[in-house]
Amino acid sequence: MRMLKLILALAAAGVILGQVGTENREASKSRNQMLPHFFNSAPAQVLVRACGDCHSNHTEWPWYSYVVPLSWWITRDVNEGRRKLDFSGWETYSLEQRRDKLDSMCGVISTGRMPPRSYIAMHREAKLTDAEKKAVCDWIKEETIGASDNVSKNPMVLGP
Repeated sequence: MRMLKLILALAAAGVILGQVGTENREASKSRNQMLPHFFNSAPAQVLVRACGDCHSNHTEWPWYSYVVPLSWWITRDVNEGRRKLDFSGWETYSLEQRRDKLDSMCGVISTGRMPPRSYIAMHREAKLTDAEKKAVCDWIKEETIGASDNVSKNPMVLGP
């Protein structure tokens, strides 16, 4: 009987502790928000598929993201990813910020630093082939070169 009480107390504590920090996850769960039109091209969709869970408000929270202490780690990683780059807030970046973020994307993707191996282990669809990496980097080069040529004509280059 004493063991049963201990188990129930631990389970109750786990449930209570599991709710700590989930307000950040719930507040960012808005999947109804559309991604900017800029992310409609095929290479951009590769980025959204591989990177969107951590770098947009379109996170698919897997079942294990509700299990303490994994929930804390995953929520922290997603929030950090959004702070560094948020596809959902693309329009809020200045033209220079967009260029910098695009250049950085190509670099971290082509060197294999992103998506992280720990993420790919659980999300096979996030693994990028060499052809996808090349397509994304080519698209980024097109966007940034096109933006340089058109910036005086169209201040909304690199997406709306």
